[in-house]
Amino acid sequence: GDYKNPAFIASWGVSDEDLLLRADEEFSRMHKQGQPFFSLVFSSSNHDPFEFPDNRIELYEQPQYTMHNAVKYADYAVGEFFKKAKQSQYWQDTIFLLVADHDSRVSGSDLVPVSRFRIPGLILGEGIDAKRDSRVTSQIDMAPTLLSLMGISDRYPMLGRDLTQVPSDWKGRAMMQYDKNFGLLEGNQVTILQPELPAESFTYDFASEHLIPKTLDEKQAETALGWALWGSLAYNKMLFKTGDNTPVADKNVKKVSR
Repeated sequence: GDYKNPAFIASWGVSDEDLLLRADEEFSRMHKQGQPFFSLVFSSSNHDPFEFPDNRIELYEQPQYTMHNAVKYADYAVGEFFKKAKQSQYWQDTIFLLVADHDSRVSGSDLVPVSRFRIPGLILGEGIDAKRDSRVTSQIDMAPTLLSLMGISDRYPMLGRDLTQVPSDWKGRAMMQYDKNFGLLEGNQVTILQPELPAESFTYDFASEHLIPKTLDEKQAETALGWALWGSLAYNKMLFKTGDNTPVADKNVKKVSR
């Protein structure tokens, strides 16, 4: 209902190109007003039942409404958005992050299907040099890295690492939430926490993409538990305070909690 004459309406709402055209309009409006902004744009055309408008892409396969075709269409819509963005006034003042949460289908017989959490993360913006970071990182590293690229240095309750500052030999780590299971990957070593059950450790075989059981790594299990519990603990006990000593939970967090 917020869109006038959208190009296409699917089960999830308007198409990605309608969404991203609107994003370009909103960003241009806010930039023209001199208003700093943060915006989240969630693509939906690449979700089941994979509906998207006709005659936009050369189909990858038949029939039209398949996952691969929908992903290709989503890529087309994002590409068209960046063509507009690069011609806009806000481009030079904005940093863009494209990131997923998981791949096309999170499933598998392993306690945590590690391979399904291998996702793209792309940072774009005026003056950001193109390079590839081969370290294993997680979504929690994105926000501190973006703040750093924006030139902001401050205290905040985020546990991720600023990827512009960590040493090149940092081995990285990844965290994966699969239903009620929590997995911590460091190198090829994985420890998984399950409700009401003991922690279990594995070696991850990158070739077969399977977990091989091993003796419990107690140190990694303790680290994994810390990662899994810290957010709720810090929020409930109001451990992070702002400069005026007001707990963040009283100021901001309740507004965005879900």
